[in-house]
Amino acid sequence: MNLEKKEKVLVLVTAQKNSLRLIDYGFSLSLANDGELHILHVQKGNSVFESKDTLKHLQKLVDYGGRLGACIHVLCDHDVANCIKNFVAKEEITRVILGEAPQEKKQKDLGEWDRIIELIPEEVKINVVAREYVEAQRLIV
Repeated sequence: MNLEKKEKVLVLVTAQKNSLRLIDYGFSLSLANDGELHILHVQKGNSVFESKDTLKHLQKLVDYGGRLGACIHVLCDHDVANCIKNFVAKEEITRVILGEAPQEKKQKDLGEWDRIIELIPEEVKINVVAREYVEAQRLIV
């Protein structure tokens, strides 16, 4: 009997077109490992309905992920990093895929990205996908 946990891949997306490459990456990993694919967007605040553009981009991601057989999740929270941490625990996620830290964004955005990485439990593998589609390595403590 195989007691190994089934691979559960979570792709963290933002409401941007470049999130499609993250979904592709997560899909290939879940397929290679006969695992489940989950896609999560956490909107900071109380609602995803604040911006028409956000809804339009999210709809494209939902449609694309649905065609790949992914479980799509959209949550709202004022503490995005903690929301992700709780989701990972609740769904027993084994691997998280996210894009590399923003380089041109404000320090506030970098802090949020760092916090997400920090709050993901050590036993969960993290794949950071560079903008050039090359996987960046994570130092595992």
